[in-house]
Amino acid sequence: MVDKVRYYLEQSVPELEDLKTKGLFDKNEITMIMRRRTEFEYRIVGRGSTPKDFLRYSEFEQNLEKLRKKRYNRLSKVGLIETKPSISDWAGVRRIMFILDRATQRFPGDDELWAQYLKFAKANGAIKAVYKIYSKLLQLQPRNIDAWLSSTKYEFETNGNAKGARLLFQRALRLNPESLTLWLNYAQFELTYVSKLLARRKVLGLLTESQQKADEEKENEKEREKDTDDMIALTDDERLSIPEMNMLGNPDTNPALKGDVMLAIFDVCVPTVVKYFNHPQDKAFEIAEKMLKIIDKFEDLNRDYLYQHILHYLQREYPEDLRTALIDITLPIRNVTSTSNELATLLQLSVNKFIKYKNTLKDDALTNMYTNQLSNQFLDNKSAKVDGLLKAIIKKCRTY
Repeated sequence: MVDKVRYYLEQSVPELEDLKTKGLFDKNEITMIMRRRTEFEYRIVGRGSTPKDFLRYSEFEQNLEKLRKKRYNRLSKVGLIETKPSISDWAGVRRIMFILDRATQRFPGDDELWAQYLKFAKANGAIKAVYKIYSKLLQLQPRNIDAWLSSTKYEFETNGNAKGARLLFQRALRLNPESLTLWLNYAQFELTYVSKLLARRKVLGLLTESQQKADEEKENEKEREKDTDDMIALTDDERLSIPEMNMLGNPDTNPALKGDVMLAIFDVCVPTVVKYFNHPQDKAFEIAEKMLKIIDKFEDLNRDYLYQHILHYLQREYPEDLRTALIDITLPIRNVTSTSNELATLLQLSVNKFIKYKNTLKDDALTNMYTNQLSNQFLDNKSAKVDGLLKAIIKKCRTY
């Protein structure tokens, strides 16, 4: 243990000498830094070390690095420091990364250590390190849903790599097929991807397939120019598991641009997830409702087309369930507010559907379900006129 501590401390000597030479820290401060590092090193290499010991060590080094930068910026403005790059400019960040790497090796199951490691690497633009951290984390914790979601978000939103994010989602679901959270996020990702793709083409005026193909090739070239290390490590089999999707054309000519990939996810998700629960039918409706809420967010897509697919699935699988009828009845008013100009027309369409179902089913439970939803969605708004209309409709439904 003593040899290991001595070795690590010796590695910091050149950095400390450079800090002293530049005038960023005086002799007493250098002595204090070395003493604190010695204390931390003995603490973390001991048998009784804890994740908090590593976090405190990391916090000390991060505060030290902030102080170094603050002094450097102040002195460089008045020309009192050598600005030529030297070891102390990057040694602090490297040391903190090394501490957090050792921490995750010692305690691979501690989520806080991984979170701090990723946070620091991202904050300092250490892209290669971020990917290596994610790769290692996902290999060690394949059942960590939050880790998968974090990696897909980073791949898509930060790196702009939709194919890589899709690959991660599919890999995650092979290992965690029962995770509804993963399925829902995957579905939302696919709609987000289509929405952004269509928005980009609209802004750039990419109307023809040849224009779109040229733009795709340009974006793919950017991806190929990236370092091959800048990706979360996957096996060759996993890389080959996702076929290329044709995203050319427009929503009228290409179903993929209407959101059919998301619908395919829904079709696979329901039978896959429900078998892990004691009440599969209830779970199916929970999934359907959550998928409908995801679709609600995408005003620029043809939401009715997506809604109808989910409704048809429920009508096929659960035709006798009142919840299927309720979803059909309320689809016309799903995204309507009390201030909408189409409120009266769409409410009438919804009420007509209710009456048709009521005549067929003869079940008062459907009445209660429908009127409760109307109350929750529209009543207590600022318009007395709308309130009056809704109260009259609810009264009519209850007495029908």
